[in-house]
Amino acid sequence: MNFNYVQWLVKPLATISISVMLFTACADPVPDDYTEEVVVEGFAISGRPLNNIKIYRSIPLSDTFKLSSAIITDAQIFVSENGTPVQMEFVPDSLGGRYQATDTSFRVKPNSTYTLNVSARGKVLTGTAYTPNDFSWLKKPADTLMYPGLKNEIKIYDSLNISWTPTPSASRYVIAMECLDTIRYGVYLQTPTADSNRRIRDKEQFESGSLIASERTRFGFALVSNTPTVWLAFKWFGAHRLHIYSGDKSFSDWFSLVGFGRASQYDYRRGSIKGGLGVWAGATPITADIFLKKDKP
Repeated sequence: MNFNYVQWLVKPLATISISVMLFTACADPVPDDYTEEVVVEGFAISGRPLNNIKIYRSIPLSDTFKLSSAIITDAQIFVSENGTPVQMEFVPDSLGGRYQATDTSFRVKPNSTYTLNVSARGKVLTGTAYTPNDFSWLKKPADTLMYPGLKNEIKIYDSLNISWTPTPSASRYVIAMECLDTIRYGVYLQTPTADSNRRIRDKEQFESGSLIASERTRFGFALVSNTPTVWLAFKWFGAHRLHIYSGDKSFSDWFSLVGFGRASQYDYRRGSIKGGLGVWAGATPITADIFLKKDKP
């Protein structure tokens, strides 16, 4: 899964509003002063390209928001890996553009420190990300699971338990269940059919009326290196990929701050960017593919 993290998970930082308490007297006009902020959105994920760093400018509430107009295309961005510079460049795309390593074969390494320095619109922003050591499965999830039906979702079976080697630096792990194909279902069966995919439930618990309900990935935390695969982790049937992320403190804190994408605001004082807003964090993942079969009608 590509952390367009925000996608997975999490909306672009430029859309996040920061709450400010306004103390005014009855006769005083409502203050409407606006100070532009620079926002960073970036993750260093071990084993993956460094290709999706976004730099935004905040947009005043009086303006119509358009993502492409919020992207800063001329930022000076410097990334180093354990002190060695990584050359970066800006690449336009349909969402306004992103910054990536000039060497497209570059892959983020485990047990490494990535420092970020951004100069944009008269501001200097810095951050440090750390990618923990590699880890591995002790008990992978089953390749195929049979959905038991809505009435039996609360049941936990021993066959659903998964575990992995613990990483000493992780106080909690981020778990992500990603649906790989929300449209096709039958093409993945041993005997292919034309059957289409569908959602497990029409109204997502805790997500009704939220844009996050349409995201393909659902996130959660695990405090220890073993957990059951819960049915509520799945939004659709069919092909899925389970990701377990061992991240640095900034990584797990970010998911808490934005409520896995459900929160419309966050406490900027707990962010990992100095001199601005946003996130720069690191993680090391393991993955496993799962196919969730439909229950019998």
